[in-house]
Amino acid sequence: MTSTVLDVTVMLLCVSASVVALSSGGLPNGAGTPTASESADRLATETVTVTYAAPEAPGETRTVHATRAEFLALLVAGQAASTDDDASADDGVPTDQNRPVDTFEKRALAAVQTGLDDRTRIDARVRATRPADRSSEPGETNGTTPAEADGTPTAVTVGRPPPRSADTTVAVITHPVPDVAAAPDDHVRIVVRRW
Repeated sequence: MTSTVLDVTVMLLCVSASVVALSSGGLPNGAGTPTASESADRLATETVTVTYAAPEAPGETRTVHATRAEFLALLVAGQAASTDDDASADDGVPTDQNRPVDTFEKRALAAVQTGLDDRTRIDARVRATRPADRSSEPGETNGTTPAEADGTPTAVTVGRPPPRSADTTVAVITHPVPDVAAAPDDHVRIVVRRW
């Protein structure tokens, strides 16, 4: 009887030790860290709320409910907020375009960044379809160029770039441009990098 109990105890200890060893080292990116596709899925599906100052609005604030991908699309398409927004607390913070960030942009970027760790980089760009050129060769495609409506390139980045030596995984989200005047083929391309 004693040897049976001892055998069962030793077996249970070995099984539990192997479960602990496999669960902590079995994942390629470490235990509990999300992959690029999981981070992209979170950007595309999780709804967040951004409240920002807007003196012309009732109560002098506005609230926007959207997914993180929708916020990125708004920021990239240049429709983040009107120039009337109160940016007193956020004046002087430069963006990639070297212009001040308004209250909505700063809070929307913070909402996108919430829950991301320092090993995630997000790049979002408008991919606008070029107008057809009637003098082009038959069968030639129009292609895409990153541009705002006025033709200037625009991008939004969240996070730092991955180190050159890091193994990086990538996921891409395509989101429609949030503008009724945009061409049907225009879209926002969101690239999520994890390392």
